[in-house]
Amino acid sequence: MKDRPPSSLSAEVVTSAVWDAIAQIPGVADLYRKPLQSLGERVHLERHGPVRLTDDADGPLLEVHIVLEPGASVSGVGEAVARAGAGYLAQAAGTSIGHVEVYVDDVADAASE
Repeated sequence: MKDRPPSSLSAEVVTSAVWDAIAQIPGVADLYRKPLQSLGERVHLERHGPVRLTDDADGPLLEVHIVLEPGASVSGVGEAVARAGAGYLAQAAGTSIGHVEVYVDDVADAASE
């Protein structure tokens, strides 16, 4: 089987794969989406979702935007998300991820737990 570079993976596949890898990490409430982003993704107008895989000078760059659970450690969850997302994508794409950036864009409402 021929290795495919990560940039050949669709945005939907990358987002789904990363979500599968990080969904069970304690402290991760959800992927972050701007209010109109979900609609834009459904009609294929939004190209920059909560997970992005792009080419960078240091190799493939994985960017993940998350919603944190209240009281969770930002650095601990961020490191776990980076490791899990990069590891899962590297295995799926057959190419190591050069750099991972994790952004905590929001904290879930404590009442929604």
